[in-house]
Amino acid sequence: MFWLFGLALLIRLLAALPQQQPNYMDAAYSYVNAVNLAAGRGFVEDFVWNYLGNPEPPPRPSHQYWMPLTSMMAGLGMVVGGISYRAAQMPFVLLSALLAPISYWTTVQALRGRRWQGWLAGLLAIFSGFYLPFWTAIDSFTPFGVAGSLALLFAWQGLKGNGQPGARPSLYLFAAGLFAGLAHLARADGLLLLITMLIFYLVHLLVVSCFTNQSEASQWDVSRFKSFPHFWLRSLTPLIFLLTGYLVVMLPWFIRNWQVTGAFLPVAGSQTIWLTGYDDLFSYGREVSLSTFLAQGWGPILQGRWWSLVANLQTVLAVWDMIFLAPLAMVGSWRLRYHSLIQLAGLYALLLCGAMTLVFAFPGARGGLFHSGAALLPIIYGTAAIGLDLTVDWIAARRRHWEVQSAKRVFGVGLLVMALLLSSFIYYNRVLKNDVWNRADLVYAAVAEWIATEDPTVTVMINNPPAYRFHGGGLSVVVPNENLETTLQAARHYGVDYLILDANHPAPLAEIYNEPQDQPRLSLVKTFGDVYIFRILWP
Repeated sequence: MFWLFGLALLIRLLAALPQQQPNYMDAAYSYVNAVNLAAGRGFVEDFVWNYLGNPEPPPRPSHQYWMPLTSMMAGLGMVVGGISYRAAQMPFVLLSALLAPISYWTTVQALRGRRWQGWLAGLLAIFSGFYLPFWTAIDSFTPFGVAGSLALLFAWQGLKGNGQPGARPSLYLFAAGLFAGLAHLARADGLLLLITMLIFYLVHLLVVSCFTNQSEASQWDVSRFKSFPHFWLRSLTPLIFLLTGYLVVMLPWFIRNWQVTGAFLPVAGSQTIWLTGYDDLFSYGREVSLSTFLAQGWGPILQGRWWSLVANLQTVLAVWDMIFLAPLAMVGSWRLRYHSLIQLAGLYALLLCGAMTLVFAFPGARGGLFHSGAALLPIIYGTAAIGLDLTVDWIAARRRHWEVQSAKRVFGVGLLVMALLLSSFIYYNRVLKNDVWNRADLVYAAVAEWIATEDPTVTVMINNPPAYRFHGGGLSVVVPNENLETTLQAARHYGVDYLILDANHPAPLAEIYNEPQDQPRLSLVKTFGDVYIFRILWP
């Protein structure tokens, strides 16, 4: 596994080198708040990027929607290496390389595969298709992928050891709780990992442990229910270790949230349940609640869930499985369907897809399932490698002239070549082509410089506040997805002096952007290419 880790680290370093800045809002958010942590400012942000929960004007407490672990990791890198994007990347480069040996261990040790299957799974984790450009980004892909996969593995170890002489399932479940806590600290939906473990353990306890013959599961022993409290206290004790491990990580963050917002978890994230469209995330002054959700009618509700279902199925097939791994992973999973790790991972995948389709439909389909699926990749790659072995054996039994071992090597190399080609194509188009990664929001540097010469203390309204802050800007709030009148109401509330519109402007402001002359309430004062800066004319 050492050589596998070394190769993974080399590929991650090569992938990180062309990335010189955040490329999208999530990454910019985590980076600029990591700079605040490294500079000793604490959990504070200098912008408002959505209006859920009626946020106060900036500067304000940070991470009331996104979770803090990504910023904490990047901040740690900058404490060690100085304030720079390169230093912030290093924890993600190192940690993401661990996914290759985790995939190898999952395949060889947990799933009882052969060493060549472990190597195949590990190499697939290195050349992982759509995930390749994002492992070294300042985003939650890497911390959630590593913490989530380890949480599932330790939970499986704890369940496997329960009831065996000399086994210590409680220690494994404590470790599972720790990693589930880290996964939750990386992403809000990381809580699903803990819920999955609790459900699976309780079901296993009720369905399996209550049989007198556990190996055959042939006879139900009702008398075990009568041994309460001894049996149940002994059986439920490991869950205390699981919850303790989780709270060791999450309790300090719960306390911080309580001190800042009066709630253990901020309400902004839960409000996304009631969105009627993704752009509602950037609405201002609108009620976002169950009543407004139901008011749209069952037609739009079902239509939105259908759209989310189709998008999420595409994510599972194309992103998780790189398309060509899907049938092999299905074969391997079916063969191992009685394996408790496969059952545990399957339950998590089912809960995750259900939550991202039915509950958090719009943010789930727009990236939530993509992010959180990272925890399943070592198991997907392991089952695909085992599925390849089973498929070749099945075909060879019907084609006697086949050389089985040679065929397995050829098809294994073929899978790696396809993964390499797909990953290279995606990386080229997402990062290298026309230097697209580093050109994102680059005009904001000129905008920030001009604003600084006018008045560095003003608050501006802009499409991507975290990116504006990254490029040297000051206080900012996001342009709401509203008409001009409501936009100006938001601007007055947050003390905004300049409205900045670019090509990604909200649809209700298209008329102003397409005809950027002076308006009764706006004065066009500066233009940077397709970016227009309006001074708001307050009475």
